[in-house]
Amino acid sequence: MKKLIITVISLAVIALIAYTLYGNKKEMEENAKLSEVTSESIPVETTSLQKKSLNLQVTADGTFEAKTDLTILSETQGKVIKIYKEKGETVSKGTLLAQVENDLLSAQVDAADANLQKLQSDLSRFTKLAESDAVTQRQLEEVKIGVKNAEAQYKSAKKNLDNTYIRATTSGTINEDYLQEGGFIAGGSKLYDIVDISKLKLNVKLTANQVLQVKEGDEISITTSVYPGSEFTGKIKSIAVKADPSLKYNVEIELINKGDKTLKPGMYATAHFDFNSAAASTYLDRNALIGSIQNPQVYVVENGQAALKDIKVGEIYDDLIEVLGGLSTSDKVVKSGQINLTEGTKVKVL
Repeated sequence: MKKLIITVISLAVIALIAYTLYGNKKEMEENAKLSEVTSESIPVETTSLQKKSLNLQVTADGTFEAKTDLTILSETQGKVIKIYKEKGETVSKGTLLAQVENDLLSAQVDAADANLQKLQSDLSRFTKLAESDAVTQRQLEEVKIGVKNAEAQYKSAKKNLDNTYIRATTSGTINEDYLQEGGFIAGGSKLYDIVDISKLKLNVKLTANQVLQVKEGDEISITTSVYPGSEFTGKIKSIAVKADPSLKYNVEIELINKGDKTLKPGMYATAHFDFNSAAASTYLDRNALIGSIQNPQVYVVENGQAALKDIKVGEIYDDLIEVLGGLSTSDKVVKSGQINLTEGTKVKVL
C-alpha cells in the first residue's frame, strides 16, 4: 500500500513538472513571436520644421594671442662674450641683448674703410687730372668702379660687424632665451623669443549672415573665465573675405591690455555680439542632420518607412540649423534613432 502511494505521488510530481515546462515553452514561443513583430520596425523620435525669428545675441569663443610674438634669429656666428638681457626682462626695440666676439670683423671694417678712403682720394685726384686731359676717361672710370666696389665691401663688413651686436627687433618681454655666455651660436639659430602683450588679439568665427552685420572698428564685449564678472572691450581689427571649410568667417578682435586685470596669451575668452533680429526663417533640430554640412541629409517618415532626403542648409545657430530647401513643414523628420536606419526601413514613431 505504501509503495502504491509513493508511486502515485511521483507520477503527480512528474505531471506537474511536465505541465510547467509546457506552459513555459508556450510563453517563450509567444514572446519570440512578439519580438519578431517588434523587431520589424525601428523606434524613432521625430521633429518638424519651425518657422520663427531668432534672438541673435551671439557668443563666439576663442583664445587670446599676443599681437606681437617674435623669435630673434642669429645673423652671425661665433662665441657669445656678453649677455645683457635674459628671460623675463622687458626690453624696447633696439635694446642691446647680447654680443658675439667680433675682433676680426672689426679689423675687416677698418681695412675696408681705409681702402675706401684711399680710392675716394684717388677719384678726387683723377677727376682733376681728367679736366686737363692728364688721364684718360677710361682710367677715370676704372677708379670710379673701384670706389663703388670699395663702398660695397665696407657696407658688407660693417653689416657683419653690426650683426654681432644682437638687438631687440620689437618691444616686449623676453619669454625665452636660447644662448649662454661663452657658448657658440651659428647663423640662423634661435636666440630670443620676445612677446608684447600690451595688445592682444582674439580670433572668433561668425556665420555669413552674422559677419555681414559687423564692420572694422566695431566695439565688442569680451569676457573670460579667469576674471568672472568682469567685462573687457575690444575692437574688430579685420574680417575674413573667405569662409573656412565650416562655412564660417574669421573675425579678429584687438584688445588693449591695460588695467589691474592683466590678460595673457593662451587664456580662453568669449566675444559677445548683439545683432538685429533676423527675418523669420525655417529651422530644424540639428540632431536630425546626418552627414556633413557640405552634404546634409535627413531621414523622414513616409508611410511607416524611413526615406532619406537631401536638404539645403543655411546658417547654424547652436542646436538649430536653417533649412533653405528639401523639406516641408508637414514632414516628420527623424531626430533620434537614425543611426539604425537605411532607406526603406520600417519605423515606429515613439
